[in-house]
Amino acid sequence: PEDRRFIGREALEQQREQGTEQLVGLIMTEKGVLRNELPVRFTDAAGQTREGVITSGSFSPTLGFSIALARVPAGIGEQAIVQIRNREMPVKVTKPGFVRAGKPLAN
Repeated sequence: PEDRRFIGREALEQQREQGTEQLVGLIMTEKGVLRNELPVRFTDAAGQTREGVITSGSFSPTLGFSIALARVPAGIGEQAIVQIRNREMPVKVTKPGFVRAGKPLAN
């Protein structure tokens, strides 16, 4: 309720307004390597352009293409854009976790 006051209420309200973030996996099948701190852009269901950031990324020899983990606002779809050296590259959005017991989960 609005009338309840407690320590940390302002911080919680600010977090609610900004929305939640989620950790997602990214797969890039085109040439290039996903690296940390690269921006990730996507259009949400409301048509607004939203942005997140890659937290870690590298080439996966097991899968044969570049993979990354990214923190993005909730509501990301199945496709996103990553800017690598002033070029916009499409990436596929998946659940985190790409290989289990030596077998690829993502393709």
